[in-house]
Amino acid sequence: MARLRHLSILRTTFKCLFCGTTVILVGFLFYDPLIVNFHLKTKFNTPRLSSSAPPITERTTAEGDAGEAQQKDEGRTRPIQLRKEDIRTQGEADKVQEKDANTMARIHDKVCVSTRHVMFLKTHKCGSSTVQNIFLRYSYKNNLTLALPSNGNYLGNPNPFHVGMIPKTLLPKSKLVDIFAVHTRLNYQQLSKVLHRDTKWVTIVREPTALFESLFNFYDMGFYYGFGLENFKDYQIEMLEQIPRFGNKLGRNQMMFDFGYRPDADVKEVRRALDDLDRIFDLVMIAEFMDESLVLLRHLLCWTMEDVVVFTKNARRDKFKRPLDIRTKQVLRTINSADDVLYEHFVSRHMQRVLEFGVEKMAKEVLDLRTQREKYHKKCVSRETRGRDMSLRFMEYSDLVSTYVVSNSSDMDCVLLAMPELALIDHVREAQRSRLNPSD
Repeated sequence: MARLRHLSILRTTFKCLFCGTTVILVGFLFYDPLIVNFHLKTKFNTPRLSSSAPPITERTTAEGDAGEAQQKDEGRTRPIQLRKEDIRTQGEADKVQEKDANTMARIHDKVCVSTRHVMFLKTHKCGSSTVQNIFLRYSYKNNLTLALPSNGNYLGNPNPFHVGMIPKTLLPKSKLVDIFAVHTRLNYQQLSKVLHRDTKWVTIVREPTALFESLFNFYDMGFYYGFGLENFKDYQIEMLEQIPRFGNKLGRNQMMFDFGYRPDADVKEVRRALDDLDRIFDLVMIAEFMDESLVLLRHLLCWTMEDVVVFTKNARRDKFKRPLDIRTKQVLRTINSADDVLYEHFVSRHMQRVLEFGVEKMAKEVLDLRTQREKYHKKCVSRETRGRDMSLRFMEYSDLVSTYVVSNSSDMDCVLLAMPELALIDHVREAQRSRLNPSD
């Protein structure tokens, strides 16, 4: 009982980051190092979080909108609960041993070996297309092998991933891929069969009501169900929880579904899921804290700042974003309660990780990242336009989102940064197919 009370106190401490005076102080954090030092000494002198899942409690919703693409698959099997170390051990021969310039990075005057093996679980409507662009570019520039389907951007639909889903013509002789960054449904045991032992596992989550609103409106699910989000508050929760998944892929508790669990998981299942996911993933990024998450990603992988510079992908244009009233938000939060618990858990983990990283150091690196992004935007982008603008060489699949017009199409860095998701996947797939099958 004492342990549970301790966790509850910690949880309340982190909840305060979203409300009251603490959020104001955090806002100042990234502009005034003096306030950073004072804030850390007075507000965040807390012990480390326990490795067990925190208790399921209420929280204050954090709003955000991070768009991304395509659909997901549905299945009913939970991932086998294996400890990460059962399959992935550190210090194995798979560790990158090259000492050339391509595999080295300097971070805060410390030389480290860059990670070339990454598993990125691409969750729906969590800003994952933005993060995916980083991995696709890195793979292309370094001639790494990606896990890719023969067409499209899904490996596993509607079932969880299985090794047989990757075409043989897109696999190297080792049958192992360097980077996995397309849509799939988590199946840890099967994914581990195509990944190197030193692979870093990464994913991203988003505040559930914002996620569901984006999902519902992006795919025009109101047309399918016969009523819009504004009507959700008029129906009983029990009825809303029985609504079938859109295309057998999309619906409530979308993050739980993408992680391979039942979308109607009960409290015990959610707790088990959190234990599993804590063991599996090296980093869970937060869409509402994208830049801070990118800094943590760069340090996890020992990549350069330029490697993690990225332009927002698949984000809806402002004219297509619809505000929700308080009652509708409450209803959405209730029907997405499993995602709600999952999200709060990983936000707490994120906040603890930022504290361990160093808040002042984080503020500096976030500023550096934004400066680099602005530099590339000025260098590469002549204008932003609607996704289906007919003058574009590479169009998005929807006018709901914006895309970028490159000012210099001969600059490959700019082209890769600006390319829409599907066009870039097609591009790297062709390059990989040619590299692996030179005689074809």
